[in-house]
Amino acid sequence: MRTFGISTIITIMLLFGLQSGAQASSDAAEEYFIVGGNQTEILTFMQQEQMSIGKVYSTFSVIIANLTDQQQQRLKSKFTEIHIQSNRQYEQSKDSERSSIKMIQATAEVASPYTGLGVKVAVLDSGVDTEHRDLNVKGGHCTLVHDCAPGIPYDDDNGHGTHVAGIIAALKNDTGIVGIAPSVDLYSIKALNAFGVGTTNSLVDGVEWAIQNKMDILNLSITTEKNDLALKTALEAAYKKGMLIVGSAGNNGESANKTVMYPAKYDTVIAVSAVKSDLSKLKESAVGEEVDIAAPGGSILSTYPIESDSMDGKADGYTHLSGTSMATPHVTGILALYKERFPEKTNAELRSLINETAKDLGEVGKDPVFGHGLVQYAAKLAGVTTFTTKNEQGKVTLTAGETTNINIESNGKQVPHENGQWHLYGVDGTITIFVTTTDTAAKSTVEKQHITFNSPSYSDVTNAQRFAGPIGFMSHNNQIKGFEDGTFRPYANITRGEAATLIGRALGFSSAPAKTGFKDVHTSSFASGYIKAAVDAKIISGFSDGTFRPGSNVTRAEMAILISKAFDLKSNNSTDFKDVKPSMAAYQSIKALTASEVTTGYGDGTFKPYNNMTRADFTVFLARVQNDFFK
Repeated sequence: MRTFGISTIITIMLLFGLQSGAQASSDAAEEYFIVGGNQTEILTFMQQEQMSIGKVYSTFSVIIANLTDQQQQRLKSKFTEIHIQSNRQYEQSKDSERSSIKMIQATAEVASPYTGLGVKVAVLDSGVDTEHRDLNVKGGHCTLVHDCAPGIPYDDDNGHGTHVAGIIAALKNDTGIVGIAPSVDLYSIKALNAFGVGTTNSLVDGVEWAIQNKMDILNLSITTEKNDLALKTALEAAYKKGMLIVGSAGNNGESANKTVMYPAKYDTVIAVSAVKSDLSKLKESAVGEEVDIAAPGGSILSTYPIESDSMDGKADGYTHLSGTSMATPHVTGILALYKERFPEKTNAELRSLINETAKDLGEVGKDPVFGHGLVQYAAKLAGVTTFTTKNEQGKVTLTAGETTNINIESNGKQVPHENGQWHLYGVDGTITIFVTTTDTAAKSTVEKQHITFNSPSYSDVTNAQRFAGPIGFMSHNNQIKGFEDGTFRPYANITRGEAATLIGRALGFSSAPAKTGFKDVHTSSFASGYIKAAVDAKIISGFSDGTFRPGSNVTRAEMAILISKAFDLKSNNSTDFKDVKPSMAAYQSIKALTASEVTTGYGDGTFKPYNNMTRADFTVFLARVQNDFFK
């Protein structure tokens, strides 16, 4: 197992201890650390000299003290072996965002909130270091017959593939570097051996694996001078399946044959040339009419297997390499961001997008050196909608200038709009929506957008849960609250007192305490006013013994009666449930809930009327009866 150094955040909390006496000098005292020496002797001397002692560490010889300059000098004179230092400040180690990423406008700040999440990217190369602290390899495959890596077959025993992978997908984990698309699902296809050599067989097998495992993008930082019909055929099949294929133009720019090499020469592959930091051509970069786009390729810092990391004199798992192999993953990373953002765009459409948004270099228009120009991530694009947002408790309102050509979907449902506004509900965190914008030529663009809610915040509820939207809706309308410990307790059973309270709030009943007439409901109870109002409205009743039993659980049948009465729901000839009989008191109420689409029951054709209602389910049902979007 490899061992990596870890940058540690050091925070020293100042503890206010005993003051051993007044300051012996009038000059200002500051906090210092006294390191080394005989701790007992030093403390005895400090007490005699009336120096201010803060904290004494018993497991090692360090003392915190407030000292003047004169006191420091007396200590150093008395104890020559000690070291006195000030209280230093440390900061968390942060990812290094490389200058090449800034060149292509793909920094995290610009690309946010897109990180390549959910996009499957395969690096067909020498493998990827599966133990590198800055890479998360989801899986992979080795296509070599005898030269797979020991242990995990698709591990990297050369270094080239790991360097390529880091440019695309180095993790945002406050160590080392960060890739262009750090959240992609990264896969390693080892088709080159430890010497960086592969064959037609290994490459074709690798492309087949990528097709079978439904990769979205295939990075080919590999080259050969000869046309390979078998590989060409495999890549054509991958492209027809919708895969984006990105290849390096080649590093033969100084040779007699400077033309683009294979497989980048094929039409199905995006051929990438390389530029230096000053945007001039990297001298090794190939040229030719097949060049599609350019990217940074000069002295690029990226991940590297630590056991092979000796080129720069620092065995830290990172090194600099140059060439079109390094330029290629810059384009792959940009495409991963766009693939997340525009999930319905085809590979051809995404190729057109990077060409259209490239920064023109060299000759005006497409040229054989830079292609369409330097690849760029464009945060703002024509044909997509930008909203203004208003964030409230449990609710975010989106506003757009034009409404006739915009459609928003959330959780597979169309979000209704009114007067150019869309209302979304949730809890603290982020939800995903899909925005379809149709232009005047009837061309539609679907963009994945992320909407962030600031509140409410519950430690046990996230927006990934089916009831988050209803909770947000009812929270926004002041109909529901959590507990003092910051929880919502969605799976806890709801009580009769809580149910009366939620219905009362939904109906606008007064929360003022009231005498209910029930011997087990005191006027001071949080639910007394709502219980009284619900009883008066004939929504709920007590028991023959004069009790209300506010702490008893509510069954699904009781819930049906409460909601159907509260909102005057009507039954019809809706489908009956196997476990609901006409003789049941809740029969008509359950049919009313079904007719109103408040519930459809369970998949097995039952309603389970005697099961207890949870807080989450009761919230969902109340939200549905008030807002059709939740049905």
